[in-house]
Amino acid sequence: MSIVVIKVVLSLLLLLAAGGVLWRKEFLQKRLADKNVPRWLTLGWVLFRLLPFVVVYIAAGIAPTSDVNGFWDEGSKASQGMVVYRDFWSPYSPLYAYYLGAWLKIWYDPRMIVLGMTIMDALALWVSWYLYRTRLSGAEFLYKALLYYLLPGSLILCVVGAQEDVWMWLFVIVAYLYRQRTGRVEVYALVLAVALLLTKAIFVLILVPLFFLEKDKVRFVLVMAAVGGLSLAILYPLVGWEFTQPLDEADTLRAPNVLSVLNPWFFNHLGVGQKIWNWVGLVVSVGAGVWTSWRFRAAGFPELISRTWVALYATMMVIQQSAYSNYIFLFLIPLVFFVVDWRSKTQVGLLLLFNFLCVVHPSYWWRLGMPKYLVPSDIWSSPVLALDYLMQAAIVGLTGYFVWLAVRGKMKQAI
Repeated sequence: MSIVVIKVVLSLLLLLAAGGVLWRKEFLQKRLADKNVPRWLTLGWVLFRLLPFVVVYIAAGIAPTSDVNGFWDEGSKASQGMVVYRDFWSPYSPLYAYYLGAWLKIWYDPRMIVLGMTIMDALALWVSWYLYRTRLSGAEFLYKALLYYLLPGSLILCVVGAQEDVWMWLFVIVAYLYRQRTGRVEVYALVLAVALLLTKAIFVLILVPLFFLEKDKVRFVLVMAAVGGLSLAILYPLVGWEFTQPLDEADTLRAPNVLSVLNPWFFNHLGVGQKIWNWVGLVVSVGAGVWTSWRFRAAGFPELISRTWVALYATMMVIQQSAYSNYIFLFLIPLVFFVVDWRSKTQVGLLLLFNFLCVVHPSYWWRLGMPKYLVPSDIWSSPVLALDYLMQAAIVGLTGYFVWLAVRGKMKQAI
């Protein structure tokens, strides 16, 4: 349980630091006024990403663990010219391993993967400034960026967990910014298509609401279809149907999700693990995204994409059987910068608790042997299992709360 203890301690320290930032809000915002935002975001990356990386992996000599081992296996083999899906298994899109392999050309070490993840996180935050700068002043954005840098759901999942989910947000915003600059739907669709090839299968979910909102649907679809057709023309002769390996992830049962929480109260009669629930999850999460995007279709893109993104991917995190709470990293930027009202003590307090639980629970659950609860008595059969179940239920409930915040209401005012 050592990693669990470490995550608990680090999370509490980060939450205390975030509390200090909240306490000194007025002072910090005054100090951040008229600052060069990209320059200060870079400074934030140095302090809250690069420095922890150096302390953990260089000074302390701790070896990367968890998902990094899988990323290293893929990236190292890709860097040697092996063929994805044929020469090595991958749950990601076909170009993902080769992108990791490109980083390894700089430094052939698993730690380079972690460093690369921190750089991608910095880029996601950097492009978010160009998305939100019509809604937030530089001081307001930098203040929220400081909070984002300190939250356990970003710092620990990025530096310790080396999670890549924030990439999807990065690519959607880059696609929008290119379209805003060029006015061409072809460029927009091309960036989105390349993003799908670079990240993971769930990226396709956001394309559904974006398609319904798109006025030039024909060109949008033609570009996407052309890239998809070219990809299949290259992949199929090389690997056959093995390119469907990422779909296998949907069959991997994880927790927490709505089914894992409800299952014991239905005495294991919900059919947990059956494929039908994967389809139900897709319909519900995509439906939440489409409905939210349609509701806010008259708003500007920053509001529309922020609310839609949280509604879709937060719902997916607790509806899909294969998702788990690390996915908070996927939607944390729009949640922090747009959805949460930082003047509300309730919302802020629940966000801090949400971060803590989402960071700690996966390691706790994994080290308990990934328990499943079949009947109510399983829950309280031991204190450690009861704690696990309570964390699962809290994460599901809090996720529902933040989805409700995303879809319910009016445009947020500056803090």
